[in-house]
Amino acid sequence: NLCLIGKMFLDTKTLYYDVEPFLFYILCEYDSTGYHVAGYYSKEKRSVQGYNLSCIMILPPKQREGYGKLLIEFSYLLSKKEGMPGSPEKPLSDFGLLSYRSYWRRAIYEILLNVSQKTNCAVSIDAISKKTGMTVDDIISTLQTDGMLQRQPGVSNYALVVDAKRIEGYVEKAREKNPRRIDPSKLRWAPFLTKGAAVLEQPKGDDELSAGELSV
Repeated sequence: NLCLIGKMFLDTKTLYYDVEPFLFYILCEYDSTGYHVAGYYSKEKRSVQGYNLSCIMILPPKQREGYGKLLIEFSYLLSKKEGMPGSPEKPLSDFGLLSYRSYWRRAIYEILLNVSQKTNCAVSIDAISKKTGMTVDDIISTLQTDGMLQRQPGVSNYALVVDAKRIEGYVEKAREKNPRRIDPSKLRWAPFLTKGAAVLEQPKGDDELSAGELSV
């Protein structure tokens, strides 16, 4: 049913009637009358290419409220928990690329801003990947698009050139525009296991959420 709803609003969506290979994460608003679906995203249970998101859809009445970025941020939070950098399924639509470019830029800039405010502190692309859950390719692509990777003269290495005022201004505007953020401490997560896999029994409280859910 979620796929059918998504097909109504996504021209580029391919509809599969076999949804067993996918996990679905549903974003809801909550009020006195209960839960109301605002959007969702899906991902493959076992993605050979390392995709952490297959399809994302926000209902039209709930668009431009920052929910898309919130789901993207959640997908990367799961990637970090899984210990594997992820990337959205390719190719991206034009609107999807814009949304991801915006998210990637903010995530990278927040780390660079934090580093620039410290003395004698360096950062590598691998370190950014571990902190964000993004793939190295997506990080390099974003930095190259913004002209922040420059080849050092006389050598084959590249240097990361950071304009602290520029990234600080961008981060401030991004935080004002999209103040909603994921609180990682609220995540209740367990790795997805296929049938036949060994399961280690762990105590679980009555109030604990099931795997991959988030209470905000």
